[in-house]
Amino acid sequence: MTPPRSEWGKLLAAADPKSVGELAAQINQRADLSYHQIPQEGHKLLIVEDSALFTDFSLGEVPLCRVHVKLDDGQMTAEGGAALMSDDIQRVRSIAILDAALAANWPEAADIEHLLASGLARLKSIEATRSHALERTRVNFSRLSEE
Repeated sequence: MTPPRSEWGKLLAAADPKSVGELAAQINQRADLSYHQIPQEGHKLLIVEDSALFTDFSLGEVPLCRVHVKLDDGQMTAEGGAALMSDDIQRVRSIAILDAALAANWPEAADIEHLLASGLARLKSIEATRSHALERTRVNFSRLSEE
């Protein structure tokens, strides 16, 4: 089952970068690529709300790339995009191409779904490692009340 489109960018970013780039290049070879909007690369100020005083404050700048593409292979057109906290514009471009191809159900859709699955598996592995590390740091305070 294909995950929701809102998750595709995150999952493709977690997949093997070489595989993502190769598949995007394969699609780009057979289709004309145009940009719906000029690719943007830069920094974004990350603002969060303080949970105690409910005021906004800045955590600092994060790298951000945004790409919106349109593909046309003569028979079908596809439109997609990606916006990721990254400074690798080529990788984000590749993810945008795969997003477009999967959304339009192009012939490479099965390969893209495989990349989504591998990205999900990698994210689950990272989460399991983090959960294990967190569990190892847990402190049992109930022993402090014993005298």
